[in-house]
Amino acid sequence: MVSRHFITITVLYFLLSSGTEATSLVYVSVDVVPVAGHPEVILATCKTSRMKPAAEVSWNLGDLSDSVKVSTNTVKHLDGTFTATSNLIATPTIQMNQQLVQCVIRHAAMKEKLEVDHKIIVHYPPQLVFVTPFKNHANAEVYQCEADANPAATHFSWHSTHQTIPNDVIKTEGNKLYFLKLTSELNGLYTCEASNEYGTGIGSLYWKKGEKTEDYHSEL
Repeated sequence: MVSRHFITITVLYFLLSSGTEATSLVYVSVDVVPVAGHPEVILATCKTSRMKPAAEVSWNLGDLSDSVKVSTNTVKHLDGTFTATSNLIATPTIQMNQQLVQCVIRHAAMKEKLEVDHKIIVHYPPQLVFVTPFKNHANAEVYQCEADANPAATHFSWHSTHQTIPNDVIKTEGNKLYFLKLTSELNGLYTCEASNEYGTGIGSLYWKKGEKTEDYHSEL
């Protein structure tokens, strides 16, 4: 897991019993980014600070209602105020990434509940890697390697089963593969390895002069 702190802070305004306006901060945060396939972790935390009486903190979980557990804790401070914290806990999966949840705050001094949107973040290695035609240059046929990964793949490595590349007729630039001369000598299978900090996925291209190319992708 990677320690990257993501936080949304909302200022909550409410009236005390005396009629005085007061404020409290609502935090929705991620201390450690979950990684798909790793053990159960906290996906997100919602916290209200120093309210009196204590606020009620809950979640709208949408599609995650059957796969996430909720753990809530309330702490009373010496000044009589309360901090309420609610954690979303689950074994992270790729399907959870970018799922929208809402932290819901209710309090006796609030006329309406407060809903704070939060998108779940899950990191994972490249899953699907595709090699597809790219915009051709005047004197070259170009293919692009793309990967489904979070964070995005940052390193690309090209290989051929029948020759060493790059060479005089094949050039590589990051996720691009350039055929500089369209000759039958280049016929064959080419593979792209796409990597991020969590792993590598492989996609393949079978190229044959004068024929439509075929793309093969990997799924980890």
